[in-house]
Amino acid sequence: MARPEKIEAVEYVADVFREARSVVLNDFTGLDVEKISELRKICRENDIEFRVVKNTLAKLGVKDTEAAEIEKYFDGPTALAISRQSENQGAKVLAKFAEEHEAPRLKAAFVDGNVIDATAVIALSKLPSKEELLAQVLAGIKSPANGLVSVMQGPLRSLVNVLNQLKDKKE
Repeated sequence: MARPEKIEAVEYVADVFREARSVVLNDFTGLDVEKISELRKICRENDIEFRVVKNTLAKLGVKDTEAAEIEKYFDGPTALAISRQSENQGAKVLAKFAEEHEAPRLKAAFVDGNVIDATAVIALSKLPSKEELLAQVLAGIKSPANGLVSVMQGPLRSLVNVLNQLKDKKE
């Protein structure tokens, strides 16, 4: 008979993998309590939930989800960095922290219905967020229109300058 806490933990993991925009698995070995507390604080500031999970319960939780393939990465100490707002925010925060402290070690991630390995997680961490990409696209679309307006205003400005110079000469 399973204890209610274990059933709840399995359901929680299943819900996380169904609802979150991204979930990054990491091995936090090598971090002392102070550094883990610092990592948790940074995660909270970035709207990321940092949760340590038991591998057996996590494997049961992902079993019937799109993320079933990620089950093989649940070995050794495992923590989840859960982001409900951004696809790459968790990867960015963990990768930056890992560069500074040489831990945690990134294992894999579940992003947009796909399981990616540690190399892809690092690449994902270097990409701009979806909002930043959209802003760049809009700026690229807007730029030619601004240039056209500037070009069209050029002759009018020149005409006004010539007329002002003529006025100044006659005065």
